[in-house]
Amino acid sequence: MTSPTSDRRLRPTGTLAQQVSDDVRKRIGSGEFAANERLPSETALAAEYGVSRVTVRTALRTLESQGLIDVRHGSGSFVAGFGTQIRAGIQELRSMSETIRAMGHTPGMQRHSLTHRRATPEEEELLRLASGEAVLHIERMVLADRRPVAFSYDTVPARFFPPERAEHVGEASLFDDLDAAGIHPVRASAEIHAVVDPTIGWGSNRPKQGLYILLDQLHVDRQSTPVFFSKTYFAEGRFQFVVLRTR
Repeated sequence: MTSPTSDRRLRPTGTLAQQVSDDVRKRIGSGEFAANERLPSETALAAEYGVSRVTVRTALRTLESQGLIDVRHGSGSFVAGFGTQIRAGIQELRSMSETIRAMGHTPGMQRHSLTHRRATPEEEELLRLASGEAVLHIERMVLADRRPVAFSYDTVPARFFPPERAEHVGEASLFDDLDAAGIHPVRASAEIHAVVDPTIGWGSNRPKQGLYILLDQLHVDRQSTPVFFSKTYFAEGRFQFVVLRTR
């Protein structure tokens, strides 16, 4: 990478396009780029970040897929006016903490419980486990600016973690825990359901009506081997999914 020509500095994590998209996303979340405002041109952004126009174009496509910008051919890229809700592209696979932070909010994670137990028959089938194999079942509250936005119920094979590490799984990002264990989920099959259930979640700030969007996901690695199974209940009105219409 060539040296940036301005004060923008990219974190040395992920591809250059990911670094650029992450930084522009933060600038949108902070209000530096306001709703309906035109972004700097590809040439200007390339000079600002010290990268190629191809890299910038790839980064902008990512932001478009996340519903954060509208790319208008011949006119430029404009910040989408979707309001202030936390939002993510339905086709993304990112940790919720990353998504919340990228939107300019302070993420938080509270682990409610961690249970080391034998897998159920359904879990054995979904995760391709041996009969009687152990799993870790984690229940967590996801927060944005200290406000609950989702409740996550995750099940992961216990064999991924040594005993001294297993007791800390789910205290923060489960993706980070898996990365540290050398396990890398790259995609997930998902089902989406509307749920009304006042027993979901915990704490005084959970939605009293019990209205949620349930994202039921089976995460797999590059070899299509199941990695973990999650049921995440997003509080109605607190998290927004974006579906990009293809042309």
